[in-house]
Amino acid sequence: MNKKSPLIILAVTLSSNVFAVEKLTFNQAIDLAVKNNLEVQASYDAYKSTQADKKSTRSAFFPKIYASLSYEKTNSQTLATGTSLTNDGYTGAINLSQNLFKGFSDYASLKIADGNILTGEANLQETKSQISYDLKSSVANYNFAKDSLALSKDILKRREDNLRMVELRFENGRENKGSVLLSKAYLEQAKLDLFKAQNDMEVSLKYLRRVLNLPENADIDITDLPPMADQVETPPNYSALIENTPVAKRFKATLNNASATLETRQSGFYPSWDVTGSVGKTGQDFFPDDQKSWRVGTSLTWSFFDGGKDYYASTSANLLLKAAEKRLENQNLELRRVLSDSYSNYNEAILTVKVSTAFLDASKVRADISRSKYNNGLATFDDWDIIENDLITRQKNYTQTIRDRLVAEAAWEQAQGTGVIP
Repeated sequence: MNKKSPLIILAVTLSSNVFAVEKLTFNQAIDLAVKNNLEVQASYDAYKSTQADKKSTRSAFFPKIYASLSYEKTNSQTLATGTSLTNDGYTGAINLSQNLFKGFSDYASLKIADGNILTGEANLQETKSQISYDLKSSVANYNFAKDSLALSKDILKRREDNLRMVELRFENGRENKGSVLLSKAYLEQAKLDLFKAQNDMEVSLKYLRRVLNLPENADIDITDLPPMADQVETPPNYSALIENTPVAKRFKATLNNASATLETRQSGFYPSWDVTGSVGKTGQDFFPDDQKSWRVGTSLTWSFFDGGKDYYASTSANLLLKAAEKRLENQNLELRRVLSDSYSNYNEAILTVKVSTAFLDASKVRADISRSKYNNGLATFDDWDIIENDLITRQKNYTQTIRDRLVAEAAWEQAQGTGVIP
């Protein structure tokens, strides 16, 4: 018995690992997209940043406590005697300040922070929805390319078998030269279609790798498709859907911020009330401990005239608020149109798959019957050719409707701001 060289075994092992196809289910592809997609990660970080900003804004409602340490050197001189005295002075203190009222501007800042959080949430939702659309579209195109490649190989074999059958009948004097030439042309067309299908397969793989953020040389295969509904959905509540779309949330955030900006600008018409306090020690040596002191105070500041700045700023903010309200109303109308179109296209795609399936099943039966008739001399080449081409057309159309069905579903989900990305 011959023993295999360890080097040969190692080479075979490495070769199988290099060319091994990584098979992924659709759910595994979702996990991979979430893990590898940098845009999703960036959107999560940006959203968390807006939440941290709101916590920072809350600091305005808490007192500020800080320590201070100062040193000064003074010199005094008596002109009559010419004597001078130099003193060193140190001061250490704990200080506290608290704003009690600032014309509601602090509350307005909180509203702006909430608006920014809503914008961050909308951006994150839109990013996940876009990645979901890209993933479903790439899987749909990959599945279409894979099915088209397999179908092209089957059609090529079918055209080869058909040509042999026509040539045999021609040699027996039961077919004309034109039928042979047409059958050869069909064969060449099948070879061209196979070549195109191979190219489409490479293109779809590149698209899929890009969505999953995989290396260019990664060889992967998606083994299944996402579940597809086979029934037309009932008409949705568009008003409820609009409320949850990323676009509507962003416009709401804009309206919220415009309202808060108006409150901020109007705060100039109100007084500002602050309290302060400090406890400290002073002395000539470090650390000072000669004298102890404390101080408590309050102040009320009210600006009666600033050259019209507050008035015009408030007028500008009020106009921006009205503009935001009108834009939100207009955007809601546009969202209803987009959702309605996407819903119609999605349901049409579901019904198209049903119709395409029915035609394909009928074409398969007719093609088998026609092929048998032609082979037995009971049908002409022209009659058989029409039915044969109809079958091939139906087969190609079916693979396209499956792809279009998945893409339409992805578009419907994207219009709602949803998808398969958690």
